[in-house]
Amino acid sequence: MKVFLLLLIIFFGSAVNLFASNDKATCFLGKCEFLIGIWYTYAKTLCMDNLFMEEVDQGPLGFTIKNNGKFCLVYNER
Repeated sequence: MKVFLLLLIIFFGSAVNLFASNDKATCFLGKCEFLIGIWYTYAKTLCMDNLFMEEVDQGPLGFTIKNNGKFCLVYNER
């Protein structure tokens, strides 16, 4: 039973990491759309970086652009 639980935890942990690493964002003038959005699919932010299908890490308060490590705070979302 312990082995089953361990395998289950490993499987779901790797599945979450798989989806988290594939978030893609397209942003223009602070309005962003996300291809695979764990937290949101559309957001408004104060970051004025123009992105086209850039990899990002989403969180409950905002997202981090993987290329430069910049954090963008989200103030409106869907």
